[in-house]
Amino acid sequence: MSYFIDLLRRIWNFIKRIFVKIINFASNIVNFFKNRNRLRKLEEDRDIIAVSIKENLGNNNYRVVNCLYDEAQEEIVDMEEDAIGIESNGLDAKTKQSFGNKDMIVLK
Repeated sequence: MSYFIDLLRRIWNFIKRIFVKIINFASNIVNFFKNRNRLRKLEEDRDIIAVSIKENLGNNNYRVVNCLYDEAQEEIVDMEEDAIGIESNGLDAKTKQSFGNKDMIVLK
């Protein structure tokens, strides 16, 4: 799991970032992956997965990266189009429940 936290830290400066007060699972995570082009990539290539990686920065602050990850190539598909970083002062209840005690979730 630390591999994905390291990945998050390495790519943070290279991806588009937004700041929100509270990360909302439905609007900040799920809706990102509902993009027509991302869905097409997921359908066409079974090696590509939809991943959300969370990093607890302390004091209830978080970073979350949503991205398409190619398991065969072990890399993010397209950082400019298919990755976004979100910084927040907290997580909503659904996001907390979805991540549980994990740093990464794969959306299906």
